[in-house]
Amino acid sequence: MTLALLPLALAVAAPASASGPEHFETSFSYTLADAVADYQAFGDNAGSCGDFVLLVDFDVQRSVARWPDREVRHVHYIGHFYSSADTSRSIVRGGDFNLTLSLDSSGAPYAVTRSGLFEYVEIDNRRLVTHVGHDELDFATGPISATPKAGDAVRQAVCEALD
Repeated sequence: MTLALLPLALAVAAPASASGPEHFETSFSYTLADAVADYQAFGDNAGSCGDFVLLVDFDVQRSVARWPDREVRHVHYIGHFYSSADTSRSIVRGGDFNLTLSLDSSGAPYAVTRSGLFEYVEIDNRRLVTHVGHDELDFATGPISATPKAGDAVRQAVCEALD
């Protein structure tokens, strides 16, 4: 009897998946003024360089495809790192990656996977990758796997470029 119901279950499920995902675009900005205000109010920063901390701004564009069981976001951003000691000094930073949220039956996310170029900087007209790879996180159990960020030498190069 169970095998007899299988074709019916597949037939009922087919129209929902055949309609394809919902697509939409989103964008937002986080300004240097936002970063300064968050640093002053909460101490938020992108890393310590000893005598100063790194502040960031960015413009983000996301292309989103949503199915009942997952949401895939293609994320592109461009912005800057700034020295908190002298915000007139900055270097370009950006990224281009995919973020996949696994959704439960209520539509709530329970896991996330990221892959791509998470962050690069431009120093002396050269692009330096600071984080690229693949990360997986299950919200209940923690990291499943992660590609490590570039080492301290790369972060030091960012600090030196702004010093």
